Amino acid sequence: MEKPPLIGVTSDWNSENGALYARVDRRVIGWLKDEGMTPVVFPSFPGAEEELLTAVSGLLISGGRDIDPYFYSGVPEKEFEEEYCHRDRTSFEIALLWRAARLGVPVLGICLGCQVINVAFGGDLIPHLHDPKGRHRRRNGRKAVNHRLHSYEGSFIEEMELTGDTRVSSSHHQAVGRVAPGWRATAYGPDEVVEVIESDEYPLVKGIQWHPERTPHSPLSKDLASWLKDKALALKQS
Repeated sequence: MEKPPLIGVTSDWNSENGALYARVDRRVIGWLKDEGMTPVVFPSFPGAEEELLTAVSGLLISGGRDIDPYFYSGVPEKEFEEEYCHRDRTSFEIALLWRAARLGVPVLGICLGCQVINVAFGGDLIPHLHDPKGRHRRRNGRKAVNHRLHSYEGSFIEEMELTGDTRVSSSHHQAVGRVAPGWRATAYGPDEVVEVIESDEYPLVKGIQWHPERTPHSPLSKDLASWLKDKALALKQS
């Protein structure tokens, strides 16, 4: 029996009692493991990207806090500013994405991961998504909401089990703004917020704005996991 492919999973640095601890949502790890992959947590050490990538056959850029506007020449809205990811995480993920794309390593970016992909390749973000009806997250910002997903013709998710009743779990404060050059938005959610980005130049790199690990048994979440697993196995066998 073939061994499950190793999938690198990015993490953030959390401060606690004066020390920094690597943090990743356990649901992400469980989702990948249950779908036949072996997750490997990557600590955010800028400069270690190439060494870490040689150990895996796929990459998942996980969700997390906001990206500091420093990385996309943005201007934060002070009234709505929230806690940012550690800058080492964002620097590490941007470099990691470039190397993965050039090496042909399959990448799935979820929520924050989708935004990082857009920033890494030259796009920007909406620093504060005005969401008065709470369609993308609860008004207190702490809980997810479920909303419908609409794909454009040619989106990679069109081949998955997606219907008009499909709902995805969403919880985000920022969103894709100007899409990176050479990339395109191929799905959207309420208020036409970008939900999927992809590129013909880098067909193995996909960004999705929702959290499939929070609905691990949904057909779409399973199809997304299968996409990553199949691409990782193909790389492993090449």
